[in-house]
Amino acid sequence: MTILETPRLLLRVFEETDLDAFAAIEADPEVMRYFTSGPRSREHAGRGVTWFRELQVKYGYSLWAVVHKADNHFIGFSGLVPQHIDGNLEVEIGYKLAKAYWNQGLATEAARAVRIWAFQNLDVPHLISIIDLANVASQRVAEKTGMRYVRNVEYDGKACRIYMVPRQDASLSEFTNGALC
Repeated sequence: MTILETPRLLLRVFEETDLDAFAAIEADPEVMRYFTSGPRSREHAGRGVTWFRELQVKYGYSLWAVVHKADNHFIGFSGLVPQHIDGNLEVEIGYKLAKAYWNQGLATEAARAVRIWAFQNLDVPHLISIIDLANVASQRVAEKTGMRYVRNVEYDGKACRIYMVPRQDASLSEFTNGALC
């Protein structure tokens, strides 16, 4: 089921057939260098796909599969995930792409689409992203998505930065006829 479409991407609910491509991304040491788990097994990736599908049913949102329209390849995920930060339930914009698709503006394109969808469909005062202190590329994506650094937190056993975009700062003018331009 397609959730969003941008000029270059489709974001849709994960399918079981995404597992091989997702497992390859999760196993890449460079992609996973800022995650405390490091590279992950195919079994772990399979649990992730199951969890993403469960989130979609429970919340109506999830981390969604990202498909590159030009070559019809699954290239990673972007979407929303509930997070508990300092005892508060937050909604995080997350994104992770295969290394071959880095430095093309695709993570930013996906994250912007997710931001717009979230503010149109969820009653939340803001959205966050939780980013490793050393992950400068991901921090740039958050900033290009309209987020601003707010504070540091410990998350999953490591120091991270919280980026946030309040609803009142979000520009929804980019959204036209169900597709992001």
